[in-house]
Amino acid sequence: MNTQPTRRSPAILVALAFCMALQMTGFVMILPLFARRFESFGAGVNALGMSSLAFALTSTLSAPFMGMFADRFGRRPVILLSLTAYAFAFGGYLFAASAWLLILLRGLAGIFTAGLVPAMTSIIGDLASQHRRAQWIGIVTGGASVGWILGPPFGGLLYDRFGYVVPFSASIAMELGALFLALFLVPETYTPSAHPGGFRLSWPRGFQALSALPAFYLIMLISFGVMFAWAFIEPQFMFYVYDDLVWTSSRLGFAMSTYGVACMFGELALGQLSDRLGRKPVLVLGLALFSAQFIGLVVFRDATWLVASFMLAGLGNGLFDPALSAHILDITPSEHTARVMGLKATAGSLGNMLGPALVVLLTPFVSPQVVFLIASALVVVITLASAFVLRVPRRDDVPPHLSNAVVSR
Repeated sequence: MNTQPTRRSPAILVALAFCMALQMTGFVMILPLFARRFESFGAGVNALGMSSLAFALTSTLSAPFMGMFADRFGRRPVILLSLTAYAFAFGGYLFAASAWLLILLRGLAGIFTAGLVPAMTSIIGDLASQHRRAQWIGIVTGGASVGWILGPPFGGLLYDRFGYVVPFSASIAMELGALFLALFLVPETYTPSAHPGGFRLSWPRGFQALSALPAFYLIMLISFGVMFAWAFIEPQFMFYVYDDLVWTSSRLGFAMSTYGVACMFGELALGQLSDRLGRKPVLVLGLALFSAQFIGLVVFRDATWLVASFMLAGLGNGLFDPALSAHILDITPSEHTARVMGLKATAGSLGNMLGPALVVLLTPFVSPQVVFLIASALVVVITLASAFVLRVPRRDDVPPHLSNAVVSR
């Protein structure tokens, strides 16, 4: 067995949740400000889209290797490397002298931060029993939702009052806080098997068996689709609310924080539903609710209705993400969890890459509502595919070579 069970498991997982809260707060508080930052260089939607593309491209290429690194050398080094890279990247965003340098820095950040979520999710797989995986995934990712709640309004208020220097400086402090929290409170939870010859970029037989499952490919499609849908609308959405709806940075931050509140509620209060009701029904319901934000942007211009649609979408995210990640842990051997989560991250990063690239091409020819409509249709299709195609085996039916070796608490 490669896991290292310990009585401190709940404390470690709670520390991970706080770490994710700090990291995501720092990340999301400057997310609405990238449009303002590019405007300061005389750039617009295309530059913002290219920066998102750069981050997604490097994340796509890096995530599988970071996952293999975490399976070969341990989860902790990958987590510490990722958090260090975030701190340096945010410092670069603050002092960048041109739009092109900002794009380059986002690309470099993608390389070194792609392993954070796969490594953290693998720690949950190392420490949590199969019947509590979704619950603990919900708790840890609920920490990230706290960042969605606090970050956007905090960053927007700081920008409206002080300009971009103060919120970017605060984001650096948040990332450093997350780094030191992980350094002192998150030990290594996994002892890799000894393999002669060092690190090898190969796919072992157990992984090949997993990748033959139809569910594996549908999981990758879902991961790609939900990230593509958001990345596709993000550059257009930011300028749409500023220019067409005449929102302030504070109002945009508030709207994004409502998403975080609903997502956190879904993860913390309802994330364990898939442990009780099964992965598939919770996954399908979550995806259906997630589509509300895209449909709302097509139908509404009133801020109240838009905020309501974001709340429904956040609740949906809080339902489907723990169910999807727990399903991956259910069918993946423990020695491959980080690389499979890395592939999930790669699928999401590929969506993050292709979404901005496509919207850059379409922006001169279509209205924002058409962009939002395309994203809506995609999420609806993914929801239907999950409802009618995905077959989740019962826990007792999972073959031994595809079951995760964990210690029940």
